[in-house]
Amino acid sequence: MSEQICSRPARKPDHQNSTSPPRRSRSRQPIRGSAKLIETTRHLMERTIEFIPHPNFDRSDCAEYVESLLNETSDAPHDDAPATAGIAFVTGLVSAARLTVQEERYWFTKMNFLKFRAEQHRRLLDLRHPDQQRVDGIQADLWESQQIRNRIVQANLRLIVALAKKLSHSLETMSELISEGTTPLIRAVELFDVHLGNRFSTYATWAARNQMLRWLKRNRSALEGASRKESPSLESLPDKRPIADAAESERPTSAETVNRLMSTLSERERTIVAARFGLDGQPHSQSLAEIAKQMDLSKERVRQIALASLEKLREYAVNQEGDIVI
Repeated sequence: MSEQICSRPARKPDHQNSTSPPRRSRSRQPIRGSAKLIETTRHLMERTIEFIPHPNFDRSDCAEYVESLLNETSDAPHDDAPATAGIAFVTGLVSAARLTVQEERYWFTKMNFLKFRAEQHRRLLDLRHPDQQRVDGIQADLWESQQIRNRIVQANLRLIVALAKKLSHSLETMSELISEGTTPLIRAVELFDVHLGNRFSTYATWAARNQMLRWLKRNRSALEGASRKESPSLESLPDKRPIADAAESERPTSAETVNRLMSTLSERERTIVAARFGLDGQPHSQSLAEIAKQMDLSKERVRQIALASLEKLREYAVNQEGDIVI
């Protein structure tokens, strides 16, 4: 594996081969390569691959050095204690084992070395002479570095869950905080310098906790209002109308009541309420973040529309029936 890693950095660029024509004469030749290769080369040339530098990355045997760090991780103990015992919906988030100090050093170093190597090859790309092998190598390094990043994120999701559990008082709030904390966790993985000697959990906790606190501050009033006004499901609306002389078969069902109330909303209001509470045949309720992404709105705006729609339904129900409670 290490020989394969080293092979690409050691290979000279095409324009440095002794058998290649001089640059001046070559510049007059037409662009060679498929349209897809040219477009991919152009896309890579227009971006800069960010990485955390390290002095050893310039070593000719850096690939072997990185892989040697793997030998230090074999006998290190893991802390697999669940962070949120008893909460079923987050079981999958904390299934990955926490990384040891040695494993952190290996995976962070390898991730940044792969991005470093991809960046060095990216700088050698020439749109006039696209190199399929070089492009493939860059993409392979970027793909592998992203897989490592995802592995580190998964191993540290229990940290986000633990923070969310401490800061929330309901499963709904906890779910939102986990969503809010995941973004700074991913960014922290990309910015963390493992060779400074600190644990990643210390670095990531600060970023994730600050983001969660900012979210709580922005939404505290809305959350308190939602806890008072929102019912668990609109489909659980009680039908309390008197049936003194009405036949049992003539009573409207709960579903009919919901449909009648929902028809009073605008298309956007109905879409948001239906998605939020799993109505209109939707398989399950959706979070504010999911609805906001689908409708290209902010989560706060979705929350405001949902609350306003529920209040609108409440007023309509009271005016029409007098005793329906939403």
